[in-house]
Parts: sequence; structure tokens; C-alpha cells
Amino acid sequence: MTGKITSTHGQPMGYATISLLAHPDSTIVTQQLTDSVGAFTFNHIRNGRYWLRCLAMGYETVYRDISVTNNTPLHTGNITMTPVSSLLGEVVVSGSQPSIQRVNGKLVLNISGNRLFKADVNVLSILKKVPGLEVDGEGAIQLSGRVTPAIFINGKPTTMNAAELQHYLSSLSPDMISSIEVDATPSARFDAEHKAIINIQLKQDINRGWNGSISSSVQQNAYTQANNNLLLQYNTSRITYTARLGYINGNTHRRYQALQHLASTDVLTTHTHTVTRYNDFSYQLGAAYHFRKNQQLEITGRAYQANQGINSVNTLLSTDAAGKKVVFSTYTGNNAAPKRSNYAADIYYNGQAGNNSWQVLTTIARLKNRNAEEIQTYDALNSQLQQYWKTNLNNDIVIRSIQADFTHQAGNARLIGGGKFAYTTTQNNIRYDTLNTTNQFEWDSSRSNNFLYREYISAGYLSYEGKFRKFSYSAGLRAEYTRSVANSLTTLQITTRNYLTWLPSATITFAVNEQQQYQLSFTSKMTRPNFVQLNPFRFYNSPLNYWIGNPYLLASTTRTLSLSYSNGPFNISGNIGRELLPMARYPEYNPVTNVLEYLGTNLPYSDFADIEAGFPIKVNQWWHMNYNLGGHYRKELNPYHQVTYAIPILDYTINSSQVFTLPYRFTLYINYYYKSVSGNSLYISRPMSNFDVGLQRTWLKEKLNTKINVYDLFDTYRVRFIFREKSIIDNQLSHWFGTRRAVFTLSYQLGKAAGKSPKSTKNEEEGRANM
Repeated sequence: MTGKITSTHGQPMGYATISLLAHPDSTIVTQQLTDSVGAFTFNHIRNGRYWLRCLAMGYETVYRDISVTNNTPLHTGNITMTPVSSLLGEVVVSGSQPSIQRVNGKLVLNISGNRLFKADVNVLSILKKVPGLEVDGEGAIQLSGRVTPAIFINGKPTTMNAAELQHYLSSLSPDMISSIEVDATPSARFDAEHKAIINIQLKQDINRGWNGSISSSVQQNAYTQANNNLLLQYNTSRITYTARLGYINGNTHRRYQALQHLASTDVLTTHTHTVTRYNDFSYQLGAAYHFRKNQQLEITGRAYQANQGINSVNTLLSTDAAGKKVVFSTYTGNNAAPKRSNYAADIYYNGQAGNNSWQVLTTIARLKNRNAEEIQTYDALNSQLQQYWKTNLNNDIVIRSIQADFTHQAGNARLIGGGKFAYTTTQNNIRYDTLNTTNQFEWDSSRSNNFLYREYISAGYLSYEGKFRKFSYSAGLRAEYTRSVANSLTTLQITTRNYLTWLPSATITFAVNEQQQYQLSFTSKMTRPNFVQLNPFRFYNSPLNYWIGNPYLLASTTRTLSLSYSNGPFNISGNIGRELLPMARYPEYNPVTNVLEYLGTNLPYSDFADIEAGFPIKVNQWWHMNYNLGGHYRKELNPYHQVTYAIPILDYTINSSQVFTLPYRFTLYINYYYKSVSGNSLYISRPMSNFDVGLQRTWLKEKLNTKINVYDLFDTYRVRFIFREKSIIDNQLSHWFGTRRAVFTLSYQLGKAAGKSPKSTKNEEEGRANM
């Protein structure tokens, strides 16, 4: 297969990245750079259907549907790439890629040069525009309201703990990204816990010498926070060096409110206001060495250091059942100084020889968490000290993993196999000391906890993919063996688990033509309890409100049947399935002590069904709209207090973006999100909404980019839950994240163009370590 890449002016595109992607899962079969005159050649390509993907810095990503038959030499001719700059004015370039399209069953967002995403600050704001995706006030991402997707960068996993993931994603601006792929039905080749995958494809910069970018975002609400990032890249003929530095400084705040009341008993209300001060650094260094034409070795080292201060103020007010007489009122101040140090190294190798290709990823990581707290509770009526605690937390996690994949191409078919082994240890030791009546601090055995957890995961899979006429198909089987030992040294309680899980999957795709396709998929996935969920320790929301881990939790399995249809930019998908042994929490209230506990358990099952659609509307040359609509059904079987609840839940979401191209190269966008009443068998969730607006412009020949965004303009985003059975307990919860804020972003491209962000290859175990 031969071809040539040119610009819209007919100039050859030297050193563009050309990738041959397999049907139906878009995995890379082979890739190379064009030569100095824009030419490329792929030899020994087997019969079959492929996607040809063309990437170049500053140009739109181009996809071509390629079919190879009877081993006949194929010449693609000249492929024209459209520069991003030509899309920034008021002239619309014909033939440009749509904002969102479906490729092999995956939703693909074409970010580079796309006006729909120009005014977004970072990846998190872009993901709010994806059909079925929701991003909450703390940056957590969910698909269809129930699945937490794994984040991949350039096809490799980057799962992180919540704080580090948000830090990393907030550093990726739209001008660093080529495309984003959302795979809602990952095949058997991916980890069992990857129920969905978001793959962020970063722009490739092959210019020799130095390139990079520097950016700073300042957000202002009740408090101020700054997010600063520096990215540098140096290219030689064979080696690419990358370096990234990130720094977050400032504050955020949130509020928590709760009501707990049994009939004819006292009423207890809780108010907590938490301010968090950030002083967080992230570092990343990497080198990719192309030592042969089809082989590459990549080494990455990374570190994340967080030095934070948390000040939390809690008030508890108890009145009689009529709400007239005060029973007690307390005021609690909690000053904490959490510190986190994460260090990791990754070695990634991939190669190809003839019809075979392989890749190996090895990771070792060490996560250290330290926290010291002082908690003082006063009687608010007479200002007398009631309790004084001090805590000291030491948490250490070590992760070791290796994964290998092998692919053999045989005509129109591919055979893929691989395996993974991961060994994780975590030790969580927290000590509570309480001030006694003699003004001496003594060890509090009822709250202190020493917990050791070891987990071994061995996995293997085999997958077969093929093509017949307009049909593409794949079938795979994955097996994962898990052994875990949870040892509560404080209570002398040891819990051992050993289980083997078989996870089949299958997909069939029918391509009507280049614009239309249908896809039917069946997937099996598993969710293991994370380390915190298993730890039998009290995690306090307030002095009388906490949740406890459960060492007896079992892993859940999910079976999903999905059907999708796309016609150009219009996409619609639906799925139906059941999760066995889903993990959930339920409340238990003690009216004598006023303690409210949230306990973990496995439910028998949970049924679900979703339908989601996305479509753009082009009003005229300067006004574009995009709509995402979703409908969701849930029904979980929940035994609680000798009654089994199985209440069907129906809800819907509406997400709309309006983008206006204004004179003088300004871009204005408006985004609106609404979620209706929802919940589960025990709680009702109140509606949620937010309204965002942003304005963007480039300067200095597009090297300087300025943006101003206002998120949650009307301060409407809140998470509120109400317990259904008030005869058992009147329990209401409310979380407010302070999402209303103004953000000003300034970024500047160094060198000839923006560099390629270093790849962060984190694995599933790191994500579960600090969830």
C-alpha cells in the first residue's frame, strides 16, 4: 500500500504520522512517518478492511476506509490534510471531519481545529459534551450514570486516583489533543474492570528540535486557585524526549448537610464546611527510542506530590421531635495536613515483524499517604471542650504489574492473545489519641486501625477478529484469577478470597456504507472492591456520621448487550444488562447515641437499560449546536430491614452546546446540562443542572490563546439524596462543591508548534489504590 500526504496548498506533508487501524476495534496494526516528500509505504498487508489515520501537528485528523483484497497493490493517491488555522475564521472548509462520529462502534470526537471545543479549558469540560458522559463537581467521570470509564492516553491505560487524575486531565487543553475515542463496549483484550474506555489521542509533533507549551489557568469563586503547566519536547531522528511539570496552588471549598430523624425522636441536623488548600506538584520525564523501523522502546518516570491543608468546621444541632427544644448543640473543628507522594516508572516496548506484532508494558509504583489531624469538639451552648482527638495516618501502597499482548494477522482475520500479572500490597495504619480527664492523650483502640491488604491478579485472554463482506466480527474470552488477603491487625480478622472469573465478549458490525453502520455487542466485565471499601475502619463525615469498610465484600460481574447505529454525525445507542452482586451502602441510625453509619454490602443484583443519542445542528456558518439526550432505567434488588425493595427508577439527561463564531476571531460557547429526578431503591436523588459560558480568542499568529469561562453560572449544581422510607428514618443528604467559578486561561506555544504530552501509563491497580 502506497500513498502521499499533501496540504490544502498541494505541499508535501513530510513526517506526518500514518497509522493503519484494524477493524473492528481500531487497534494499530502498523504505523510510520511519511518521508520528506510526504510519501508512505506499507508492505505485507494482509487482505482485510482497515482505517487509515493521518495525524500531523496543526492539521485535522483524517480517516480513510481502506480495503485490501487478493494481495493486490493499493495506491491511495494524494490525501489532503486541512490546516487548523483555516478553520478559525468565518469560512467553513468543506470536507472537514464532523465534531462527533462513530468509527467501528466507538464515538470519536475530532478535537483538533474543531470550533465546538475551541473555548473549552481542558479535557474535563470537553467530556461534558460527549453523549452519555457526566462529569460531577469534583471531576469524577461516569458513563450512563453508572460506569466509571478508564482513561487511556495514546492507546495505553492511565488510571489514577481521583486527585491525580483530575490534576492530569485539567492540564490537557484542546490544542494538545487530536481526538478522543469513547469505547462503551471494550473487548476481552482489556482488563476486566474496564467497563468503558476513554482514549485521548494527543497531537504528534515530529518537528526536529525543541517544542512545547506553557499555560496557566486562574479560577475565582469564594476562593482562588491557579493551575500551571509546562510541557517540553525535544525530537531527534530516532529519540523523542518529553518533560512535563504541573503545579496547582490555591483553595477549593465544599459543604455537606444532613438530616437524620426517627419518628417521635430527636431531630439531628449536620452542617459541614470544608476548605482545602492545594500545593501540588506533578513531574513527568520520558524518552521514546525508535531503534528499528517497526520497533520502539519507551521509558517514563513520573511523580506526584501533594502537600495540602484541610480545615473543616462541623455543627451538630439536636432538637426534640417538634423542633422547638434544643437537646444539644456542638461545634467541631478539624485541622488536617495530608501529604501524598506517588512515584512510578513504566517501560513500554512494541514491535512488528511480518504478520506478527507485540507489545509489553511493565509498571512499578509506590504510593505514600500521610495525614495528621487535630479534632476538637465544643458544646456550642457553653463553649466547653467535650472531645479532643489527634490522628496519625500512614498509608503505603506498592504495585507491580506486567502485561504482554501478541497479534497474528492471517488474511482477513486476526488472532490476538495476551496476559497480565499484578501484585499489590497496601498497609493502612491510623492511630487515634484522645484527651482523657487528666488532660493526657491516650491511645483510642475503638477508632485506631491497622489494615494490611495483599492482592494477586493473573489474567489471560484470546480474541479472534475477522471480516465477511460488509460484516466485521470479533469474539473473545478473558479469564482472571484473583487472590486477596485482607488482614485487620487491630481486630485480628483475616479474610482470604480466591476466585476465577470467565468473561466472554462478542461484537458484530454491519457497514451499510461509509456513513452508516450498525453494531451489536455483548460484553462481560467485573468490578473488584477497592482497598478503602474493604478496610473495616470508620471514615468520618462528622463526629456522629461515618461510613465503614467491609472486608467481606465480593466482586461484582456485569453482562451487557448493546446496539448502536450511526449515520454521519447522528449517533444513537442502547444497552441492557444485569450486574450481579453490585456493591452499595445503606444507613443504620442509633436513636440513643445519634450515630448514623453507612455500611457496605453486596446486593443480589441490579438491572439497567440506557438509550443515548447525539446529533449536531448547523444553523448557519457562524452558529452550530450539538445535542445529547439520554434515558436511563435502573432496578436493584435491595433487602433492608426485613423488607426487599425493588423500585424501578427512570431518569433522563439533556446536554446542549451552542457555539458562535463571532467577528474578530472570537468564539463564544454556551453549555447547558440537566438531569431529572433519579435515585435507587432506598434514596431519591433530586434534579441537577448547570449552565456554562465561555469566550475564546487566539493572538500572535495563533501562538497565544486566551479563554474566559464561567462554570455553573447560576449556582444550581448540587447532589441531594432523600431516604424513601421515612417510617424507618428521615435521612436527607446534600453536597455542594462550589462549582460556580470564573476561569481565565492563558497558554502560549513554544517553538514551532505544541508538543506531544508525555504518555502516562498507569494501570488499573493504581486507580483502585486511592479511590
